[in-house]
Amino acid sequence: MDLSLDLSGTHVLITGGAGLIGRVVVDAFLATGARVSSLDVAYDTVGPSLVRDETSLQRQRIRCDISSENSVQEAFAAAVKKFGTVACCVALGGLDYSVLEHSESIADASFGQLQRVLEVNVAGTWLVAREWVRGLRTAKLNGEILRNVGLIIVGSESGWFGERTNSDYAAGKSAVQVGLLLSLRADVVRIWEGARVNAIAPGAVDTARFKDECKDDPEQFWKEAQATTALRKPVPCESVAKSILYLASENFSAHVHGQVLNVDSGKQGKVIWTKEECK
Repeated sequence: MDLSLDLSGTHVLITGGAGLIGRVVVDAFLATGARVSSLDVAYDTVGPSLVRDETSLQRQRIRCDISSENSVQEAFAAAVKKFGTVACCVALGGLDYSVLEHSESIADASFGQLQRVLEVNVAGTWLVAREWVRGLRTAKLNGEILRNVGLIIVGSESGWFGERTNSDYAAGKSAVQVGLLLSLRADVVRIWEGARVNAIAPGAVDTARFKDECKDDPEQFWKEAQATTALRKPVPCESVAKSILYLASENFSAHVHGQVLNVDSGKQGKVIWTKEECK
């Protein structure tokens, strides 16, 4: 029985590759021998192609704003130019919950922020998925042989449980990890036989930003990672990355398709009332 991930040589495109979780995911794929195109709006712009190649033969960084159709198309074209057809795509890029303005009620929420969240987190993921599928269609017409053909959408526990202070973020995550995922499940197999689309839904992830937030609000660690979480701890970034590797590998998950893998330490929901509110 072959228990290797067998990702060596596979072209993997990752959006949000410069983020706190994204950097760990990029490093994980590089460790498997995959060829990685890392996309992020944070990368420097060099020339009209928006590309900054590294000396590494195994990876490249490409500046990309996933909310822009042209930017996504240019980024994929640059990725394909260096490493060939994108076999595996990880749709991680988006506006994180922690960078958004929170409101006590939807009555006080910003419509402008909702529009921006949908533009980046939903439309951006849709644009990335579409460009990946278009690449597969071209590869099929050209008679290419690809391994590990799949899309992994990074959703969130918020897509299941909601967010009282950020219904915009929760709505966006539900859209991609349910509506988009289930639509693509029936679509991609018509474009490329054996292509798979799955998602992961992380709980609170133990990033430096999460640690800082918990310092500012001593109750947050309890609310987000203990009160309704069976393992009573946040999810390490490495666990998120390893879950993505599992879904990317045909050798391990060739028959996992249209599924959401919850990587949330056994979370059962959100705290609705704080201790203070119940006094």
